[in-house]
Formats: sequence, structure tokens, C-alpha cells
Amino acid sequence: MRATIYVTDDDQNVCAALSRRLVKKGHHVRSFHSGPSLIEALEHELPDLLFLDLKMPEMDGLETLRQIRQKIPKTLVVMLTAYGSVEDAVEAMRLGAYDFLIKSIDFSTVDPALHRAITFLELRRRIEFSASEKQRQYSWEHVIARSPAMTRVVEQLKFFDAQDTPLVFLQGEVGTGKEFLARILHYNSHKQLGPFVTVSCNEQRGSLLEPQIFGYERGAFSGASQSMPGAFEHSDGGTLFVDEIEHLPIPVQGSLADAIRTREFCRMGGFDRLPTNNRIVVTSSIPLDQPGYQEIFHPELRSLLEKQQLFIPPLRERKEDIIPLVIKTIHAYGEEIGRPKLDIDSSVPPLLDTYQFPGNIRELEAMIRRAVLCSQGPVLTSLDFYSQHPGSGEGLPPNTGRVLFEIGGHSLQDIQVMVIDEVLRFTKQDREQAAGYLHISTQTLDEYIQLRKKISHETERS
Repeated sequence: MRATIYVTDDDQNVCAALSRRLVKKGHHVRSFHSGPSLIEALEHELPDLLFLDLKMPEMDGLETLRQIRQKIPKTLVVMLTAYGSVEDAVEAMRLGAYDFLIKSIDFSTVDPALHRAITFLELRRRIEFSASEKQRQYSWEHVIARSPAMTRVVEQLKFFDAQDTPLVFLQGEVGTGKEFLARILHYNSHKQLGPFVTVSCNEQRGSLLEPQIFGYERGAFSGASQSMPGAFEHSDGGTLFVDEIEHLPIPVQGSLADAIRTREFCRMGGFDRLPTNNRIVVTSSIPLDQPGYQEIFHPELRSLLEKQQLFIPPLRERKEDIIPLVIKTIHAYGEEIGRPKLDIDSSVPPLLDTYQFPGNIRELEAMIRRAVLCSQGPVLTSLDFYSQHPGSGEGLPPNTGRVLFEIGGHSLQDIQVMVIDEVLRFTKQDREQAAGYLHISTQTLDEYIQLRKKISHETERS
């Protein structure tokens, strides 16, 4: 990068020689011969990097640094001296200097320091650019909240952020946008420059989740040949997103509750309690008070989550948001595939208004993508939202959601199996979407599938 660099030294020969060296490397350079002249220049322009002589007659480098530090919080300051002391170096670093160099006749010590500083500046710019892109992607304006239900959600999220709440619990059906809202909260908070670390409890075996979340010490278990940090340490200063907490083993839930309560945790196999400075966002598709499911939550964790619970409504309870979501998704996907001016006609809203969207926003987005790919022109009609092959399980076929059976010919258990088979066929064996259609968790669906296999096996044996 081409940096703006200020050189300040009372020795005009040193100042000129160093400035020439920096100019030859392609940088924009200005030179000053005293602290006051530098301070005056900073009123008009701020440099990326400042080389500042320690020993100057009118105002020495440390006093100059002391006066300008608040004005140039992002400028890197490299102190220069012909005869430095440890005390001077320590004081310079305490005041915020980036580096401390002993001047040489040929300035050979400057080049490595310059390289380190430029590398740091480039990295910081990339991080800041990435953060600003994320802030645009996850700004509050991207949350569609025309419905009263979602308006309340946005208000509560903003309240949590204003209170700097260390724990937020988002409860809602599969596909309601819980991770999106967690990212909205992160990138609009003072933790936005910190990391956003995700732990998906449903995608790992239970035994692997504890070391993934808390890290581990060497020898903590077979194969732990060295110590490793976990998600708590990786997310320090940012957000730890724990998705589908109901799949986290109960003992690990207890450790998580302790970490939330004390703001400290231990690595697996360790004894030292490490401090944490992150926000923890936990999600579940199962209500804490749902009958028959209380035992899947650790009592201490449930108590903490109940105090910070925010219900994310299913799409069928926020009808006012459906068409704005459709328009937003059509425009975004259209841009992505090179069709930026897509729209819908008047036949689409009545059609979508009658549909229940058991898969919620995730299903709506998938439906829109299929409709866009099926459409021939710039305006999507209701026909584009119906499957090209009725009954294939895509789009909105006329017989969506119907399972036929003869009354009196089957037991309740048989009917349950038939319904689950049909929903799995309809979703092409997508367990998560099928669970959404049935309004149950994937864990419960798995139990039903095992029951189906057992019934089938017993039938074959008889």
C-alpha cells in the first residue's frame, strides 16, 4: 500500500535522508523539525505512519507523543533515537508507540520496521473493510418487520444490545431465521469487530462438542497431544453462537451454564479458570416448557435461558412480512444470477397468503429460487410458484399436504408412520425440513423413524 508518512526530527539532515528513503519506496512523505509544527499539521491531515525523534530541544518526542495520541488513535508511531534507554522505550510503548528504533547511519533498521508497520496497516484495512461489508449485509434495514410480531422481536433485540446482555436465547421453529438475527445483533453491536463463532450442536457427536466449545489441555483425552483453544477463546470479544442447544449433552449444558453465570470457564482437562468477554447467543427449535421435553435441558441452563428468551415467530404468524420477503429475495437472487429487474404480478400475493410455510423463511427462499429458475420473463406469476411436475414435492402443487387412508383400516401408530413416510417423500428425505412440516424437532423425528423401522421389522418377522 502507498502510505502517508510523517517524519519529525530536529536534525534536518536526518529528516531529509529518511524522507528520501521513504519516498523511493513509493510513499507520500512530509517532514517536520519540531513537535509543535507536527501538532499543527495534524489539524489538517492524519498520517498512516509517523516516525518521531525522541530527543528534540523544543518539545521532546515523548511529550509530543503524549499530546498527539488522542488526535491520532489509528496512526502507528515509531520512535527514533540515537541512544535509547530501556526506560525511554517502556515509556514510549506505554504512551502508545508502535515501535522503538535506534537510528543507524545507513537507516538499515528502518526498513524492517517499515515493513512490519505496512503489513499491520494492510491487515487492519482488510479487517475494517470486511467488518464494514458485514455491517452493510447485516444492517437493521435488512430485517423485514412489517408485522407486529417481528416488530416486537426487533425492539427486544435492540434492547438486549443496549443493555449489553451477555446471553440471548432465540427460540423458534426450524427455518425462522434465528442465525440471521444473531448476526444482525452481532454486527450492530459494539462487538461487531470481534469474531462471530458458530457451534452447531446437531452436526457433531455429543462427545466432540465439549472440546469444541471449551477447548482442551494436552492429555485431556486419547489423542490430545497438544493444548487447543475452543470456541469460547476464539469468540472472545465477539459472539459465540450455539445452535440447537437441545442436542448438547446435559453435562456440557451444565458447564455452559456455569460459564454464562461466572463469565469464566475451564478447558477440558484443565484447572485454570479463564475469563471470557463474549456474548453468547443460544437457539432452540423446542420451547423450554414443551411437555415431555423438560429433561433435555439442564435445570441451571433452563433457568438462565428463561430470563433471556425471545420467541421468533413462524412465517405463518407474520403474514404482513411475506411479500416484502419475497420481493427482497427475488431482487437478491436476481442480482446473483444476472437478472436484476425481476418482479411479481398480482396473482402471487393471494397464492402465498393461503400457504402455511411449515419450513418458514428457509422454505420460502427455496421456493422463490425455484420460481425464478422456472420463470421465462422479468415478472413472476403464480404459475411459476407451482411445480413443473405436480406431485414431485417442489413448488406448490395442488395436493400439497394430503395423506389419504381408509378410516378404520389402520391403527394410530400406523397412521403416524404413513404421515412421516409421506412427509419424508415430499421433502426428498430432508429431515430438517420434514421436522419443520411436522412441527417437531429432528430428534423426535429420528425417534419416529426408528419406530417405523421397528414396526416394519416386526411385520416382516410375523
